[in-house]
Amino acid sequence: MGVSNYANVYARIRARVGDIIAEGKIRELIEARPSDFLPLLMDTAYKEQLTRAGVTTLDARRIEAALKAELVSQYVMVLRSTKGPIRGIFYEILRRLEVKNLKALLRTKATDTRTYAGVETLIFPVEDVFKRRMSKLKEVDSLADLISHMESPYREVLANAYPEYETTGRLLVLERALDEEICGAIWEQTEELGGDDREIVRKIVGTELDLTNIMTLLRCKAEGIPPSKIRSYVLPYAYRVDFGADALNEPVMAENVAAAIRAMPTSPYTDVLIRVLPLYDTEKTLIPFEDALWRHFATVVRKTLKGYPINIGTIIGFLYLKELEIQNLCSIAVGKENNLTAEEISKLMLAS
Repeated sequence: MGVSNYANVYARIRARVGDIIAEGKIRELIEARPSDFLPLLMDTAYKEQLTRAGVTTLDARRIEAALKAELVSQYVMVLRSTKGPIRGIFYEILRRLEVKNLKALLRTKATDTRTYAGVETLIFPVEDVFKRRMSKLKEVDSLADLISHMESPYREVLANAYPEYETTGRLLVLERALDEEICGAIWEQTEELGGDDREIVRKIVGTELDLTNIMTLLRCKAEGIPPSKIRSYVLPYAYRVDFGADALNEPVMAENVAAAIRAMPTSPYTDVLIRVLPLYDTEKTLIPFEDALWRHFATVVRKTLKGYPINIGTIIGFLYLKELEIQNLCSIAVGKENNLTAEEISKLMLAS
């Protein structure tokens, strides 16, 4: 896509890049008293959306709903401002949010959770874009019913994976099936892009896929899943770390989480993981790894946003940073509502 073809959407995006909240302001929000959090948040570009949503008090659910609606509106703006393969790739990237909605519903049914009000805050408002009415699925009685009431392409994907879920009881089986479908669609769509655009998108999307596969490996190790099954759970797509390669045999066969990390071949991710191994040894949770990897991902996205002139890098970099920012703001809101300390809230942050 030539520079002239980017002019319209580029102008719109550049006007919004300056609205990304600075690190100092994020720190101010983290350290604010609960009573000061909403006024400070209103002093950002989110004021209009929060006001439209009628947010007047520290209500984490309503704040989250408003912020996620804002993220979807940014994607819709891009879809309306682009066409052809460029529009196609952002359509599929936006569909990731629909998949996140489905995962939230799957977890609810799998754990027999009945507090639907809590689930609603996890739902991104994308029904008007994709015309699939996911919200009605909250009312079905079981996980099997949920899958049977889904629309294509998700119904077929999950129906194929459901027998293994019934045998193992591992929700990872269903989540992996959804991930493979959406990641495959995104990866395939990148083939329609021009050479430079394809490389830029694959750098960001490919890094995200790598992180998903690494966390799947670590999750499998933490849950004691046999090495013979691990490769079937990782996605068949790779950017820097190919789990189908012989070089990954040793981490796949490793005895535990720490051994798997130490056995991984050299990559930017290996250094990130090794640095937080002491935290894992202390806390015995995978959260430090996930947090560290997403911090690395945010760095990749920021460099992409800064490193390219008028092209797809500006658009995709902005949208991904916006998504990370909104995740962090939602975490801060939850922390403030529950009177967590600044230190406790900081631990909830992704790529802060």
